[in-house]
Amino acid sequence: MICRERKEDWLMVTQHDHGVLAGQFAKVFNSTSFRSSKRWNEAIFAVTEHDRGWIDLDDMPFWNDAQSAPYTFLDFPIAPKLAFYSKGLDEIESTSPYATLLCSMHYEKLLNQVDLEHPTLTKYMQHEQKRRDQIQLGLGIADLAAEGELIYDLHVLQFCDDLSLYLCLNEPGSDKEHEHPWFRDGFAVSEKFDFTEGEMIQGFWKDQSTVELTNFPFDTAFSIELPSRYVSKLDIQQMGIAKAFSNSEEIRYSIQIQSR
Repeated sequence: MICRERKEDWLMVTQHDHGVLAGQFAKVFNSTSFRSSKRWNEAIFAVTEHDRGWIDLDDMPFWNDAQSAPYTFLDFPIAPKLAFYSKGLDEIESTSPYATLLCSMHYEKLLNQVDLEHPTLTKYMQHEQKRRDQIQLGLGIADLAAEGELIYDLHVLQFCDDLSLYLCLNEPGSDKEHEHPWFRDGFAVSEKFDFTEGEMIQGFWKDQSTVELTNFPFDTAFSIELPSRYVSKLDIQQMGIAKAFSNSEEIRYSIQIQSR
């Protein structure tokens, strides 16, 4: 779950809804290198489905007593989180080994950023290395790091994931000083795209319903709808997080994405 605390409620977005939004960005990503990819449709599938392992977990959110907050994708207990990562990757692999390779590599990069030693994490990393080795062999890829098309597709996944998180984690209309710290300096890896000339794409909230991007990565300006729920803190206190979430109404917040 992606959560943002407000005065009287929590804004909550399910991981899979966030992933589907990222997939929408991938579909209109205006890059010659990406659109000429031999596995373009599979890459879009990877972006869209990369967080499908969270579907069952987000169906009934959990409360973190230690933090007095809902558990999020950042602090969810490692053992069940990795179990559901694996479940999601298994489901993706039944449709596209290439998409699974991208998603597994994406998770590997995220988990390598976490300073954690845990036997479950070690076991997961070993299992995923075997999965990637088997897929690599099946696809006839000699060296993952040297496979330019694969790495470019991975960068698109990372960027679309980050842009979707940017919309979820920031209060609409935030200035740079009050943005989530992950994105104040731009979107990581975006400087590697074929149209950015080594500069990061930067995001700016023009107002509460408009986000502007430098080095605009899409065909044209467009609007998206962010499915989310505002879950009352009072309801959580009275009935618990799972029921409060279930009883809350899903809203679709419209945001315009345009060039700066």
